Amino acid sequence: MDPTMFNSFILESKERISSTSSIFTLSATSKTSGAEIYDEAWHKGVWSVQIKQPQLQIARAYTPIPPSWNDKESRTAGKLSFLIRQDPKGEVSGFLHRLPQGATIDLRGPMVEYRIPDDVTEILFIAGGTGIAPALQVAHTLYNVRKGQAVHPKMHILWANRRREDCEGGVNDTASRYSSPLNWWSNIFASGVGNSVKPTANAHSRASPMVLRLENLKKSQSDLVNVDYFVDEEHTTINEAVLKNVLQSSKATIERSSNGKQLILISGPEGFIKHFSGSKAWQNGKEVQGPLGGLLGQMDHSGWEIWKL
Repeated sequence: MDPTMFNSFILESKERISSTSSIFTLSATSKTSGAEIYDEAWHKGVWSVQIKQPQLQIARAYTPIPPSWNDKESRTAGKLSFLIRQDPKGEVSGFLHRLPQGATIDLRGPMVEYRIPDDVTEILFIAGGTGIAPALQVAHTLYNVRKGQAVHPKMHILWANRRREDCEGGVNDTASRYSSPLNWWSNIFASGVGNSVKPTANAHSRASPMVLRLENLKKSQSDLVNVDYFVDEEHTTINEAVLKNVLQSSKATIERSSNGKQLILISGPEGFIKHFSGSKAWQNGKEVQGPLGGLLGQMDHSGWEIWKL
């Protein structure tokens, strides 16, 4: 792997997990798999690679899903997996979903987007849609790559999706009955809003592959990880009341180290990030964090560092 040059990978498998999303698994074609480079990136934190659409000669960044720590073959062979939503207007995502198994895909990287501090003690991760992939990366870095460290950070994931099928089988750990007559997706895309309804996650017996990954994460880390699900079609939303509840509960139950860091990370579509923390900005040809805005900008977040992914 080379962060400046494209390398060829083979589409090993494409698993459709919902009507709009699939998990793609790629394997390296060259003798040098790049596994050592991946290991270094996993240790740092959140990272991505660029995948090229050869006909249009454009590339888009995608975040790898971490391998199971017991999956030594995937880790040593340099295989990469991605959760990719098929955007009707997406040139690269549409191209990828049309490819057959065995097709060649060009990618370059890794590009580290956020280095997780060594002294972090707690993370609140707000994820929208496929923004759950960086959350899994963070968990992998904290609990697998850095598992020998003295500090064992706590992590609370709030995951929002448009449809229940994207997080089927997911049951909330703390926000068991949050509901709201208006959700952020509706604010941005002006989708219809009906009466509040209660979530029906506990009615589903089949868990989606991403939910299974989150459940396995929780089982392996005992009381360190909580996950709550919010679904557009069920009119549940990550609103100010939810965020206040999480932050206040954290302050009341966790003994903070004076030297440790508490982080709020936001990942998802541009509109999702803007809603919670304001838009990123461009400076000297580079994308930067920009001023804090959105919902978090209006709240008391003292003691927390906020980062837009």
